[in-house]
Amino acid sequence: MNSPWTDAGNVVHTPATVRPNRRVVSLVPSLTESLCAIGGREELVGCTAFCIEPKDLLKDPRVVKVGGTKTVLREKVMSLNPDLLLTNLEENQLEDIDWFKSRLETYCNGVKTLDDGIASIRELGALIGATERAESLAREADEQLKSVRRRAAEKLAARKPLRLFYAIWRDPWMTTNADTFIHDHLRVVGAENVFGADASSRYPTVTMDQIRAAQPDVIWLPSEPYRFKEKHLADFAPYSDIPAVRNRRVELVNGDNVCWFGVRQIEGMPYTFAQLWT
Repeated sequence: MNSPWTDAGNVVHTPATVRPNRRVVSLVPSLTESLCAIGGREELVGCTAFCIEPKDLLKDPRVVKVGGTKTVLREKVMSLNPDLLLTNLEENQLEDIDWFKSRLETYCNGVKTLDDGIASIRELGALIGATERAESLAREADEQLKSVRRRAAEKLAARKPLRLFYAIWRDPWMTTNADTFIHDHLRVVGAENVFGADASSRYPTVTMDQIRAAQPDVIWLPSEPYRFKEKHLADFAPYSDIPAVRNRRVELVNGDNVCWFGVRQIEGMPYTFAQLWT
């Protein structure tokens, strides 16, 4: 059996009817943000508790919360009588996706690159009949991507990529390999993911000894999925043999700007570049 990561891509699993005035439930924070940005806020009837953008969404009584991205309340979703469900192979459980796609039109994507993320904006626009607004935002994201690639190339013409350890969890430490959106984002802005070649898992568990051996120039502690805080910077203080520690480049970063795809990339790509090189 093929892995869903090799044969899904950005797809609609059930026959799509492109039309406005839909009843949409989104199980993915990135897709919720993108849907609202292209003009689908009024069509959104349900989302997860982790869908926090636009900022007033959690206080909107019209939009019902249907659990978490991996703890979806299936019957609550169905009670909203949706005619379109937005899902993602990374964020959601495959069992949930399979259950829903046999019952209603289900958009499911497998975003693993910045280009994939931009494509998802256009796909959402097509699904709700908002192609003009979606195209405008996709083009803006395309321009940001071209700009970041150009500026990163200028940096790398004079030096090697900055070796970066990107933490996604603590106790145990976890990171990302090359088969992820985060890796592609870091690569494009000019960073070398020190665990990108790890084949053990898309999100490998690593030890502090392995982090020390990797000798990262930069260590990033993001705000999600683990909510790293100022106090966690001290975890690395004893390890002055790590260049990132020695050069005071153990940094808290906005995780949404690094790992959310779609319209967030318009803000996220220049943010990540500036965070890395400033």
